[in-house]
Amino acid sequence: MNMDVILSAASDTLVNVLLAVITLGGAYALYYLKLGAAKVKAQTAQIESQQARQLLDDALGDVLNLVSVGVGAMEQTTAKALRQAVKDGKADREKLLALGRQVLEEVTAAVAPETQAVITKHLGNFEDYVMKCIEDAVLKVKQADPMALAEGIVVDTVKTE
Repeated sequence: MNMDVILSAASDTLVNVLLAVITLGGAYALYYLKLGAAKVKAQTAQIESQQARQLLDDALGDVLNLVSVGVGAMEQTTAKALRQAVKDGKADREKLLALGRQVLEEVTAAVAPETQAVITKHLGNFEDYVMKCIEDAVLKVKQADPMALAEGIVVDTVKTE
């Protein structure tokens, strides 16, 4: 009978140890699953961040190209002669400012609403960004034409209403 008691106690102990090992193994498995899920989430966030950054970079590049083309075309067709007319007192300075607003309207019309939304989300205001790009493009045009700077012809910053 002693042997039956010993076998019964050993059997109970073995079952308890086995259950403890299984529980511990399950806890480790759950821990590593959570760790793996966190790693996947971090990688997914990084991919989404990279995609968002690439989308923003593409949107900014598109806007810069449109502004450069718009300002360049405006300079070739109207701005240069208009600045001279303003300087000679034959035209109102407001017409020069209207050219900047016209480029803004052209760029805004050419850029898809989704692209505008991306820029607004990351930079705050689409029109403000475009106006800064226009100002920069006008400055580059004037720097490329030393006579415009030497004559003191300055185009004021265009303000949107």
